[in-house]
Amino acid sequence: MATDLGGSRGHEQKKERPCIIWRDLDHIGMAVVIPLTGSLERDNLPHTLLIEPTTKNGLEKESVILVFQITAIDKSRLIKKLGVLDDGEVESVGALLKDLLRI
Repeated sequence: MATDLGGSRGHEQKKERPCIIWRDLDHIGMAVVIPLTGSLERDNLPHTLLIEPTTKNGLEKESVILVFQITAIDKSRLIKKLGVLDDGEVESVGALLKDLLRI
């Protein structure tokens, strides 16, 4: 999902970028999202995952999922659906989230 993350500060992800919708909180008009970056050097940070572009996920280039930047946003920031992750990638993100949140 392309998402507008404008208005961010410091090291937060900014501008329009791909994000994973981890949870759709439609009943309150929000979504829990995880941003991606095309800056591949970010892959060396903890709680990140490098993924390749596929026709299924709709990415245009290799990207790093920044699990440690999980956040909730108003659904009005969601711009357009790009694609979906495969099951293995979803499981990997879930494992990184569990480790990040210590659950």
